[in-house]
Amino acid sequence: MLPNHAGSARARAVWQRCLASAFRTALACTIVGCATLYGPEAFKRQVAFPAFSYVTVILIVTDATLGDALRGCWLALYATVQTVCPAVVTFWMVGPGRFSGATISLAVAVNAFVVAVPEGTHVVAKRIALGQIVIIYVVGYINGAETQAVMHPLHVAASTAVGVVACVLALLLPYPRLACWEVIIN
Repeated sequence: MLPNHAGSARARAVWQRCLASAFRTALACTIVGCATLYGPEAFKRQVAFPAFSYVTVILIVTDATLGDALRGCWLALYATVQTVCPAVVTFWMVGPGRFSGATISLAVAVNAFVVAVPEGTHVVAKRIALGQIVIIYVVGYINGAETQAVMHPLHVAASTAVGVVACVLALLLPYPRLACWEVIIN
């Protein structure tokens, strides 16, 4: 019986695409790691949640093109505005030292409801926003009165921004997802 050359070529193409996607994801994670480990101290103080930077990378860069990453930038910005602004107002009105288990649960539920209900919001924006909500309110509750009402949500926004910038930088590497290569392959 003759080997199936068309099937093996297709399998090789799928394998190459998966390998290229994994390479870009690893590159973006490496950029986040280098920035958060070896960056200036002032930068590292602003990026208080580097683990969320990795989460943002995984949500945006996996199997993405540069255009998808740029769209991911806007989605992350939308998610950040959707979560950080209400969190600053909530922390300012209630006061981080006065949060109880019930008030923090209510704040998380209301903000999650506002994020999750609109059908027009892209799923990536919803995932980023829900992750930000959990970090903002749970860490704010854990730290209590030591939580800064404005800076704590901004630290979460900065951590998100580092992940987004790493995605764009990783996808600026043109090969093998340059548009002309995609046309030739397909």
